[in-house]
Amino acid sequence: MSEWLDPSSLHWMRMPSMYMFKENRLVLETEPHTSFHSLSFDSTNAYGMLLDPQVNFGFTVRVDYGFRGIEDECGVLLKRNNLHWAKAGIEAKQDSLDLACTVYSHGYGDRSCRELGNGIRWMYLRVLFWNGNARFQYSFNGEKYSDMRWLHFASSTEPVIAGVYACSPGNSYFDCEFSEMKLRVI
Repeated sequence: MSEWLDPSSLHWMRMPSMYMFKENRLVLETEPHTSFHSLSFDSTNAYGMLLDPQVNFGFTVRVDYGFRGIEDECGVLLKRNNLHWAKAGIEAKQDSLDLACTVYSHGYGDRSCRELGNGIRWMYLRVLFWNGNARFQYSFNGEKYSDMRWLHFASSTEPVIAGVYACSPGNSYFDCEFSEMKLRVI
């Protein structure tokens, strides 16, 4: 059974200067030189909000974005601790957008991506976590989901934290809206 979440009930990972909660939506504005790239930028100062630790669950959110600069990004994250996390979302490139997933573990990481084109301004993202396994998915309509990445993430009984993030690694900023958040215990 899915439960609708009020974004204001989540905990800040890092609070931006400009944000608002309105009708079960979180709208925030990123700031320049913020990132969620421990490998390439040695920084995890992205803005975002986190759920309480969970063991077996599905977390879904609609993400609307208005990227302004190259490398602007937003999406969902899964975190065991600062040395073991994964993120999946949308990233701005020179002339297109990428659907990307990065997994970081104890100083090592890998990234997979798929070019989306240029006209997409919102997307649904979902992370499923069960028995230590994680599955990241995306959807253009919130009904039919496609897989981005499957991975083993933690021990079967270890709780993990899911959430949302947005950042602008370059000299840019953008508005990002997170809405239609749902948590489902599985």
